[in-house]
Amino acid sequence: MDQDVDITKSRWGDLTFISRYKHFAHLTDPSNCLKSDEQLEGARDVVQKYKSDGTMPVGGVDSLWSAKYLYESAFHPETGDKQNVIGRMSFQVPGGMIITGILMAFYKGPLEVFLGQWLNQSFNALVNFTNRSGDKPLPNSVILSALPYMVI
Repeated sequence: MDQDVDITKSRWGDLTFISRYKHFAHLTDPSNCLKSDEQLEGARDVVQKYKSDGTMPVGGVDSLWSAKYLYESAFHPETGDKQNVIGRMSFQVPGGMIITGILMAFYKGPLEVFLGQWLNQSFNALVNFTNRSGDKPLPNSVILSALPYMVI
């Protein structure tokens, strides 16, 4: 039965709203941002070993699913590169909350509003850059040249 686990798909399927919710809730869980590099590499090893030769981890099926969701939350799906923490989808909620707090606290002057909006746009650009398609590399110079125009 263990060998029938298809980790290329969602653990709960995708036929209902609840199943899709569970899938994305595990994938974007903010606690994934607090995992150490060793935990992330361990999850990658478990997933790659299972994909290559079907070796089930010591913890069984539940351990395999946990590793799959941790791996997918931290590594780019096309390139396999580890994503920076701030650009991961699991950092969207805490990052957005911090920026919203800043925007609400500092709104009285034009410079504060400008800097708050620049911070928000920079965060969004970083998330988009981190989660871009991996088939065409984008040089850092392109992103850096766009920074001055983010709020305009």
